[in-house]
Amino acid sequence: MKLIIFDLDGTLLDTLQDLGDSCNRILEEYGYPIHPLQSYKKFVGNGVRTLIERALPVNARTDDTITRLLVAFKERYEEKADNCTQPYAGIMHLLQTLKSSGYLISIASNKYHEAVIPLVEKYFPEISFDLILGHRAGHPAKPDAHIVFDTLNRLNIQPADCCYVGDSSVDMDTAKNAGVCAIGVSWGFRDEEELTRHGADYIIDEPQQLLDILKSSL
Repeated sequence: MKLIIFDLDGTLLDTLQDLGDSCNRILEEYGYPIHPLQSYKKFVGNGVRTLIERALPVNARTDDTITRLLVAFKERYEEKADNCTQPYAGIMHLLQTLKSSGYLISIASNKYHEAVIPLVEKYFPEISFDLILGHRAGHPAKPDAHIVFDTLNRLNIQPADCCYVGDSSVDMDTAKNAGVCAIGVSWGFRDEEELTRHGADYIIDEPQQLLDILKSSL
């Protein structure tokens, strides 16, 4: 392997509390029911517009309502995105070790790009990612493989020399759609059964295990 692509939310950063709090505040302000934090583990993963849609009551899921709450959510989230967010244990050491060992590392997230960059700068200031991509207008979201293919092209890497690391079915499907190795993490927002069902080649329980997989593949 030459390139390790990471999902962000639920893989590198535990963002659930800030995402859930921000969404609940918007729902409350607009008069809709709020949700327990654990519900957001199933709401997130397909981009922020889908998060808003899933959080709304079924009869309120019109384009106009979703768009209105989406604008409000982004304003709220960008103010509060770092209240509780933290890297998962062992992630900083993993990233440092990968860089010092000569691997390329990148981020490919369904979180909108304008929110990804400040979070990465805040929580990983000492890590020189080779590429950071969030969801960008006009580009398909994961599990479409576009963001992986874009990364491979920009970094001049073949699919056989890449793995994608993530915590959800969306990430495993993305890896499979791109023809790269799919590595699921059990510490994120979804469970191992979901990762297995969506074709994870490996499932790891702690960041150090990724290094073991990479060594064994040499």
